[in-house]
Amino acid sequence: MLKALGATRRSVLSQFLLEAMAIVTAGGAFGVAAGWAATSMLETLPLLGPIFHDTSGSGDIHLQISMFAVLTSTVLLETVGLVAGLLPAIKAARLDPIDALRYE
Repeated sequence: MLKALGATRRSVLSQFLLEAMAIVTAGGAFGVAAGWAATSMLETLPLLGPIFHDTSGSGDIHLQISMFAVLTSTVLLETVGLVAGLLPAIKAARLDPIDALRYE
């Protein structure tokens, strides 16, 4: 539709990529928030204590959020989102305006 209205290839490409990155960023923020909430609620998972009737807590798993893990997953998520949004963006930017109007 944008091509039929006179938009340049660059503006169509930019809009598609911006939309893809906004969706990916919102999904990543939701995932980090859900992980933080789950970690805050659980805090500790008993692992070996119930098996050996140990109440000291030395065999438990203590959950915590690592900033390195959050940053690494965010960079990877944004990279995958950029690559996944690039193909439809290039296809839309190359679309002939007549074809764009035909599919509307």
